Amino acid sequence: MSEGPVPRSPPLRPVRFGVLCDGPKIPTWQARCIEELRAGGANLALIVFPVERSFDGSHPGSLLFRAYVASHRPAALRPADMAAAFRGVPSMRCRATTQGAFTGRFDESDVSRIRAYELDFLLQCGFGVLDGEILDAARYGVWSFQHDDEPPYRGIPACLWPIYDGDAVTGAVLRRVAGPVGGGIALRNGYFRTALHSFRENVDGVHFGITAWPANVCQDLRLGQTAYVEGPSSGTPVTRSPIPSNRQMIRFLGRQTRHAIRRAARGLLRHEAWCIGIAEEPIESFLQARGEKRIRWLDPPERGRFIADPFGAQVDGATHILYEDFRYATSKGVIATVEATATGTPRTPKIAIELPVHASYPYLVLDRGEVYCIPETNEAREIGLYRAIDFPTRWEKLGTLISGVAALDPTVFRYDGRWWLACTRRDVGENMPLFVWHARSLEGPWEPHALNPVKADIRSSRPAGTPFVHRDILYRPAQDSSRMYGGGIVINRVLRLTPTEFKEEPAAAVEPFSEGPFPDGIHTLSAVGEITLIDSKRHRFDPSAIPYVIRNRPVAAGDRAKSHRAGDE
Repeated sequence: MSEGPVPRSPPLRPVRFGVLCDGPKIPTWQARCIEELRAGGANLALIVFPVERSFDGSHPGSLLFRAYVASHRPAALRPADMAAAFRGVPSMRCRATTQGAFTGRFDESDVSRIRAYELDFLLQCGFGVLDGEILDAARYGVWSFQHDDEPPYRGIPACLWPIYDGDAVTGAVLRRVAGPVGGGIALRNGYFRTALHSFRENVDGVHFGITAWPANVCQDLRLGQTAYVEGPSSGTPVTRSPIPSNRQMIRFLGRQTRHAIRRAARGLLRHEAWCIGIAEEPIESFLQARGEKRIRWLDPPERGRFIADPFGAQVDGATHILYEDFRYATSKGVIATVEATATGTPRTPKIAIELPVHASYPYLVLDRGEVYCIPETNEAREIGLYRAIDFPTRWEKLGTLISGVAALDPTVFRYDGRWWLACTRRDVGENMPLFVWHARSLEGPWEPHALNPVKADIRSSRPAGTPFVHRDILYRPAQDSSRMYGGGIVINRVLRLTPTEFKEEPAAAVEPFSEGPFPDGIHTLSAVGEITLIDSKRHRFDPSAIPYVIRNRPVAAGDRAKSHRAGDE
């Protein structure tokens, strides 16, 4: 690709916003939204309270639903007192007149008072469903989460029904509201893996996972990227999630309990055994239907050990593979190497890079005649750069590309005259959202993308191997972890990638090779010349894995712990 001039970021402009809320106590996740906005430089310029509370404290819905929510209230929905945070911020009280069963309209005089503050947007944290002139009282309207319209437990039915229906993902949308009938403008959307075993975890995972979205859109406003915020309404009706009846709650509890039992049993009885395969086809062939792709699988190692994350390089006429060699007994991976012509890995691995911390995903880069490796070392909270002194077994550390980040599967590639680095972060979400950095040279300095995180989709965020250009289009393999970790790969077509823009769409899906010896998952697709390296897994009972599974069982959102490959989550 041509080098071209390095684009300059446009000057940032200040952003002013207001909050519509029922009182100084709001759900914790909404409080975090406001904190994220202010931390990002947005100015909270107005608080709008109702003259009378729009919700009187009574609990709607069936008896079982009320009892269950009262005893299993998620952390995201616990009230946070914002009195101190709101102190010194101008406030006013307005009346929203009920129109029909749910819709509220503000008095014209109140709308005029709000307009006088010249706000960029109003973040809706209360007042129910709105319509009328209030929707245009700020420059970019009223922003509301789609599941934020069901008092008193906003969002609960929307996160309950995916468990009830057994849906793999739970979606959320931040919209610019266009009235109670129209769907408005989708400003951000995302898909989270449904915690089928736990209502509380599903609510927390979704709600804590979306708190940065208003701040992300606010960054677009600061950069002057407002076309989509002012675009036409989608016209998709905003559906309300019904409160479950007593009979439905009984079914829900039964299904949730069944999922929890299955999950526990899988963790104890089904353990992941990953292995490496070699496809004698270029990576772009995976853009087409899989057909009869032939995979040559390396012989798997003994129980208690697996091999995964293959990356390769051709040096002096030979193709060498670097990969993660993991043992359950030590809970630690090392970077080992094997020639692509080998039939399997030795019982004692040939070590390429061994570090004091767990190492995996040995991403290889060839630049200016040198071979570099960027392994995942999230426990060290850094992304390190290593150069081969004697490829593939001797390496020296050149430095740290990015520090203070617990990066997962850091993927580095060159495109359009720049270096790019994509990863997810263990402390934010293991499989989503996606973060991007860019630099003029491989050694850096690396700058965060203006829209970080650039994407939140459990189905196609976390990197899954080497990006590649085919017919002048950039493609990025990503993991589909909606059903389970390593459930499949989505190859994304990158539509826009600049320091201030990011957009991609699914182009192809690579499912596990169900007729092969490792039919239960796949999560790496990496190119080495005209061949492609993959890894796949099979589930089997491995007693040595049980202590590891128990030690590394993931915890709820907001207090995440390390979760590597173990039982099928």
